[in-house]
Amino acid sequence: MQSIKAAFSSLFHAHERISYRRLLAFGTGTYLLTAGKLTSEEWVMIAVAFIAGEAAPKILGAIRK
Repeated sequence: MQSIKAAFSSLFHAHERISYRRLLAFGTGTYLLTAGKLTSEEWVMIAVAFIAGEAAPKILGAIRK
């Protein structure tokens, strides 16, 4: 049980690759896509906007230095 808890914690740690916010955004987008509420093009645009939104502060921080 402890190893499962450790694996789950490391998977969703804020400093790791996957975060709860990313999982929720992509999970919701995928659900809406499969439910027929989004087209594949709209899902791609949501994914690109989300990734660009997360990268923008890092890019601006690098430019300011």
